[in-house]
Amino acid sequence: MGAANSLAALTGFLMTLTLASSFIIVGARRLGSAIRGAVVQAVLLAAVTAVRGWSTGVGEMYLAAGLTLIVKAGLIPYILHKVEVRVGSCPGVKSYVNMKMSFVTCAGLIILSYSATARLVEPGIGVVERALPTAVAMMLIGLFLMMTRKLAINQVVGLLVMENGIFLAAVGATNGMPPVVEVGVFLDVLAGVLIMGILAFRINRAFDTINTEDLRNLRG
Repeated sequence: MGAANSLAALTGFLMTLTLASSFIIVGARRLGSAIRGAVVQAVLLAAVTAVRGWSTGVGEMYLAAGLTLIVKAGLIPYILHKVEVRVGSCPGVKSYVNMKMSFVTCAGLIILSYSATARLVEPGIGVVERALPTAVAMMLIGLFLMMTRKLAINQVVGLLVMENGIFLAAVGATNGMPPVVEVGVFLDVLAGVLIMGILAFRINRAFDTINTEDLRNLRG
């Protein structure tokens, strides 16, 4: 029982760090910093998944943790970095909302998530009680980033945060998904980022910008 409680406490701590890493991305002033924040979050998410595999004895969790490291902490940041270099995008992170208000809004989204999910999850049921509000908060923060960031690549980072929240909900609230489903999900995410990266490059080549605010002005 003591070991189980320790693993549950460790999982909860790692989930808290995973959520906190979202603020690295929100507070990033340069695109490279936002990408590195996404890498940190992916590594923490992989750690949560591995600990869940250890505590539940479900071997598929280790596969999910490995795929998280390979795809989300390796391949996707590499693709985004290459796109950043190829398009020569502005290094600064442009947003419709200033930094201070972004932090305040994200803190409000976390409070909202915990308040809303408190009615859905019974207290005292361990990891699930912590996973669901954390996951919902990450989904909302990712959606906020997608809505407020002006550069297309930054919006992709927001999509990753949102997808990380969905993945955390699956890991924390269940004992994992079948391996075929896990591999399919990661391939979908990788393909989606690759396609968006190619589109960002082609848009920049055609219009000399990936700022979505500038692109709106091109509408006739």
